[in-house]
Amino acid sequence: MVAAAGAAAAVLAGCFPEDGPSTKDIPPIDELSTETSVTTTTTTRSTTANRSTGLTLATAISTAARVNNSDFHEAALEGGRLEDTSEFHFSTPDAAVNCSTVQRDVPTLACDVTDTPAQTRDYCKWEAGYIVLTDTASQGTCADTPWVWTRGSVLPFGSTISVGTFQCLSDFSGLYCLNTRSDNGFALRDGTYRTVSGADPAPAALVDGAEPTITTSGR
Repeated sequence: MVAAAGAAAAVLAGCFPEDGPSTKDIPPIDELSTETSVTTTTTTRSTTANRSTGLTLATAISTAARVNNSDFHEAALEGGRLEDTSEFHFSTPDAAVNCSTVQRDVPTLACDVTDTPAQTRDYCKWEAGYIVLTDTASQGTCADTPWVWTRGSVLPFGSTISVGTFQCLSDFSGLYCLNTRSDNGFALRDGTYRTVSGADPAPAALVDGAEPTITTSGR
């Protein structure tokens, strides 16, 4: 009887592995989530660095959202009614600057900084508030007739208008304009004028600034 029981036990023992049922190791869910999070963070930082490193002013202006030029023909002379013209006119969202293309012997863009009255000189009417861009930029010019019209359509923050060889970017930090042929231009920030080059590094405000506020025209 004892021998039979022993034989049965031996048979049963052979039916099962000595180490018990096999198991498959599965990584905890937390470990998988952690690995995915690290990869995503690295990619985001790399993308941001690529966008901001080495950005020139010309690139910042030319790659901004473009407006439809056909919306920028209407404007008015000081104190006059709105007219549809063949030139292009725009104003900054804060209405501090008005700009117009000018029909002259050379392509010209003129911008007028508000609250800067004209001065009468012996030889001409001197517009001290005019910023004039041809192949180069300058401040002040003789203009016996107004070059800059008012109440032009607003150039929204974050947008560029491109007319001929001129490109202007309206930003919450200021207005930036270039002659794309000569790569010369000007910037108006807080009412202060300075000459710029398209090869200049883009101002930090254009690369890392806060979100702009879009303002519509109140003409």
